[in-house]
Amino acid sequence: MCGAFIWAELATRLPGTGGQYLYLREAYHPSVAFVYGWGLLLVTQTGGMAAVAVIFSSYFRALTGVAWNGSAIAAMVLLVLTGINCLGARAGSNVQSALMLLKIGAIAALVVIGFAVGGGSLKSGPLLAQPVSLGLLKSVGAAMVPIAFAYGGWQTATFVAGEMRNARRDLSRGLLIGVGAVVALYLAVNLACLRVLGPVGLDATTTPASDVMRVAFGERGAQWIAAGIAISTLGFLSQSMLTGPRVYYAMARDGLFFESVGKLSPRSRAPV
Repeated sequence: MCGAFIWAELATRLPGTGGQYLYLREAYHPSVAFVYGWGLLLVTQTGGMAAVAVIFSSYFRALTGVAWNGSAIAAMVLLVLTGINCLGARAGSNVQSALMLLKIGAIAALVVIGFAVGGGSLKSGPLLAQPVSLGLLKSVGAAMVPIAFAYGGWQTATFVAGEMRNARRDLSRGLLIGVGAVVALYLAVNLACLRVLGPVGLDATTTPASDVMRVAFGERGAQWIAAGIAISTLGFLSQSMLTGPRVYYAMARDGLFFESVGKLSPRSRAPV
């Protein structure tokens, strides 16, 4: 929430295209923004999209039973989303909104089912079963990595601020409401999993959502949650494809990226 407040303030002061790239350029120096933008292209954004596309392909193959090459499926879904976003910000945002609603529906269903089916105790052992040590702190830090990844991504909404009608008002509200809702929803998921599996069961599994649905509906329930995960990965890829190119567009307009990337489609007004 602290990050959402900070980014909301930045978006209010600098409601232009590029988001974090723009903030780094204005706060420090164009060279800092240059490094950030290229890091986004070569590692952060592109690498994350590749990894998530592969995850989608694995779930797609498991759900449909097709024997297609996983890399081909990953490339195909990225090409489809690229084509949609080339039609303009409205087309990309409409697809993103639809995927978001499906994802929220799947998570909400998991929470309701967990509280309806579960009846276990939420009591656990001592908070610190072992004394504080460097090894314990390292374990806590390692556990925070997937948590940070799960909550991350909201900051990319600032990348498209320049295409909003009233970014100063709408983006700041969207960040605060969106991040707050995600925190509440994720906490509810944790409570639902604890209610069904208990602390010991939750500690022993690497697929808590699937286990909750398996308890409620058997193997079919596990398939449903797999479909929900596939939709979630599509949502991530969709928002990445919608927001990421706006950073490279802003860089090109500043002369820090290939000049051709700084041009908009005359028809869709999208950077292509």
